[in-house]
Amino acid sequence: MPNQSLRQSEIDSLQYISSMTNELVQMAEASRFPMISYLLGMAYAEAFDVLRGARPARHAQLSGNPL
Repeated sequence: MPNQSLRQSEIDSLQYISSMTNELVQMAEASRFPMISYLLGMAYAEAFDVLRGARPARHAQLSGNPL
């Protein structure tokens, strides 16, 4: 279930980021780039965790926008 504190546009962005980084992980693994694969995997995990609510969405703090 998506994080209820996120706007629909943020959910859409996180879903897209998760999808694209997952594909890039697979490409990096197939090309034998382990460090790139690892870093992309971390980006995938972070986006997925924020999306499902396992991590707080800190976007307002980082961007300077009010909640």
